[in-house]
Amino acid sequence: MLEALAVALGGALGSLGRWQLGVLFKQWIPNLPVGTFAANVVAGLIIGFVTGIDLASPLQPQVKLFLAVGLCGGLSTFSTFSNETLAFIQAGNWAAAGVNIAVNVVTCLVAVFIGLKVAAAVA
Repeated sequence: MLEALAVALGGALGSLGRWQLGVLFKQWIPNLPVGTFAANVVAGLIIGFVTGIDLASPLQPQVKLFLAVGLCGGLSTFSTFSNETLAFIQAGNWAAAGVNIAVNVVTCLVAVFIGLKVAAAVA
């Protein structure tokens, strides 16, 4: 039961964070899905860091579930990224769709890698 509560609480906080990033970036850059990109990158950094810390010194299961599954799961969003990419394709903007895919995938992989390296440095 405690594990489910940890995931639920983390997921709620992550989802609220994703929504806030979307609202914030939509005000500044209304025609690009920057909020989704930012949420995915931040989630990548967090999950890389959590994984790195857990490798160095195992975290309590509830803490890991709260952060990695709940918070990062609620914060990151493959479905929104996919929907926004498909909207570019449906609008005939294949270049924007390709850039969106490449930038998201590469940057998020780099973010996880950086999170792991930062965790290794502080652990």
